[in-house]
Amino acid sequence: MNIEELPTPCVLVDLDVLERNIKKMADFTKSRNCGVRPHAKSHKSPFIAKKQMDAGAVGICCQTLVETEAMILNGIDHVLLTHNLASPGMIERFLSLRKNGDIKILVDGPENTEMLAKAARHRGLFVDVLVEVNVGNNKAGKEPGEPAAKFASWVSRVEGLNFKGLQCYEGNLQLAFPNFEERKKLAGPTLQKITATISALKTLGLEPEIVTGGGTGTYNITAGYPGVTDIQPGSYIMMDRRYSEIETVGSDFGQAMNVLSTVVSTPDEKRAVIDMGWKAVGVEYEMLGWGGMPEALVPGVTYSTGGDEHGVLKCDSPSNRPNVGDKVRFVPAHCDTALNLHGVFYGIRGDNVEVACPVARR
Repeated sequence: MNIEELPTPCVLVDLDVLERNIKKMADFTKSRNCGVRPHAKSHKSPFIAKKQMDAGAVGICCQTLVETEAMILNGIDHVLLTHNLASPGMIERFLSLRKNGDIKILVDGPENTEMLAKAARHRGLFVDVLVEVNVGNNKAGKEPGEPAAKFASWVSRVEGLNFKGLQCYEGNLQLAFPNFEERKKLAGPTLQKITATISALKTLGLEPEIVTGGGTGTYNITAGYPGVTDIQPGSYIMMDRRYSEIETVGSDFGQAMNVLSTVVSTPDEKRAVIDMGWKAVGVEYEMLGWGGMPEALVPGVTYSTGGDEHGVLKCDSPSNRPNVGDKVRFVPAHCDTALNLHGVFYGIRGDNVEVACPVARR
């Protein structure tokens, strides 16, 4: 099938570019003697996760329980759920996956730890856990250094749990600072917090097997840092408009994802209407002042929202305006949320569709 035959709006993923991105990250982390544990929240696809595992990933990260289920139940058997669970039903669903693969989960306080441990003991299980450390993201996590170490020491003695290490994700640095030197400078205190926590653990007689953190925006800063065993990049495989502006990352990885739309109306010579609205591509980065509109891959054409199902193209001259029935590709501002709006993506090579791949457990 040719891409011109696809229903729109739809997501296209260039498999050649995606596979080059996967290989580049795998080769880089190997050169730094560091593992890569890619994040599935960017693609929600066991098909892609398998490509990452085949390239040497030590496991896959998931941000939600349903993503974890999608991976484990489709043969991806090394998964870290980078989230806390705090309800009995969700914990029972998580524990039910354990017989199907190697799963790990985060804890950061006595409440979620005790709930998980109690359910594990009831089943006669021991669950692998990582202690989440707040190294700058200021969401969940114990404070670094002695507070996190003391909590980890307590966790290591809780029946039903196996303490495996630390989650130290610096999400605050991934996209907010496009300049590489500024990002690297700001990462310094974050990395020092990791070092302080590892040192405090060792003082208490604990040696973390896993210390995981980093992402697409800090992959070439965190990978290889002393004590860090692996990093968790996600968006590098797809890329998007915002990541293309992040110095080093934007040139290191190729744009694999586009959203394809069709022109449905041409009200005047400098305006066209397409079938791609809010329900087909996210614009949430506008709220952060990062430029949240998708980028049209047509010179002289800019996109603005036209509601749920429409977008408006403003053209700088009549010669640039596409015609009714023409297909227009866009680079989304944020690949993670763009993909999450679709039930399937189309893996392409050139102009040919190789696979129609379901987006698992949105």
